[in-house]
Amino acid sequence: MTLSQNSKDLLPRHVAFIMDGNRRWAKKKNLPIIEGHKMGSEIIKKIVGKSLDNFINADSSVFNLLKRVRKSKLGLTEESLDFGNINFPNRKVRVHILPCGFNNDIIVQISELTISELIQKQALNTKISKSFTSMIDMLMHELKNPLAGIKGASQLIEFDVKGDKNLLELAQLITIESDRIVSLLNRMEQISTDKVKLAFESVNIHEILSHCRRVAQNSFGSNIEFIEEYDPSLPKILVDKNLMIQVILNLLKNATEAYNTHGKVKIKTTYNSNNLKSFSRSGQQTSLPLQIEIIDFGKGIPAEILPNIFNPFVSSKKEGKGLGLSIVASGLEEMNANIDVYSEDGFTSFRINFPLSKK
Repeated sequence: MTLSQNSKDLLPRHVAFIMDGNRRWAKKKNLPIIEGHKMGSEIIKKIVGKSLDNFINADSSVFNLLKRVRKSKLGLTEESLDFGNINFPNRKVRVHILPCGFNNDIIVQISELTISELIQKQALNTKISKSFTSMIDMLMHELKNPLAGIKGASQLIEFDVKGDKNLLELAQLITIESDRIVSLLNRMEQISTDKVKLAFESVNIHEILSHCRRVAQNSFGSNIEFIEEYDPSLPKILVDKNLMIQVILNLLKNATEAYNTHGKVKIKTTYNSNNLKSFSRSGQQTSLPLQIEIIDFGKGIPAEILPNIFNPFVSSKKEGKGLGLSIVASGLEEMNANIDVYSEDGFTSFRINFPLSKK
């Protein structure tokens, strides 16, 4: 299959090869290191001058990723992507794509996942899974009982402060959040036993966003000015309500931490019928016109970690655990949505893209 004109338009003007692994190849063959470098050079000679058709199929998802970045101006990272064709053995690769800001140019980095990386990922997942199960058992025991006490106390406060609208709203917020935390704990318990069931419902996303804004204002974002810019034409969105609240709160907390003291965070919704198409977990293309954007005007995310920002344990903060944005990405994937990020000094935008609810 030859490349279409659209695909040819995405072909790179400059290509660089990083010969990584020459030493490992020589060591594995019990040869001097220089022999590894010689072999690497020979491989490069075989590649240079060949058509891209020899290495990648015309319908490769790499081209779809390139189109997404070129249109959205937002970088992305795809892990464990299949790369190759009938002439070039298929292999798992990691793809980083970033817009560089000049003449609509983009930078693409494709690197093969080594066997050791794949094994390490599997081992890490197994280790995390066992630790996670133990942690959940402890959380169930240590948190559910005091939460019941907090909820009971907040309900008594609601009864006593009915004449004060602000205090009543805060008491109701405590009750709602106590219920949500119990729901999250139950969800964690389901994860540990592989019995996760999402409770999808059609919701007004603006109600969820306003609730999250109130929670943020009365806790971690008390020094932040929140700006709500909502598109009233936005239809209802099919989500798991508690999971969606968790996603938004994580993004809001991340945005507030961009400031040392005071700052502004914008919460924006948009209906964009021309939004890009994305591959869902089922492999089918889905239009994602419903957009939620969390914007801060802080110091920005360092360029060196931006491509991996949604990976576990990646954080730009000294004391950060690097789990919040990983939870965001995995939660959105479960709800058939995705998220893009764009960041520079003085501006960072996380944009969630949702499909239309099926009627």
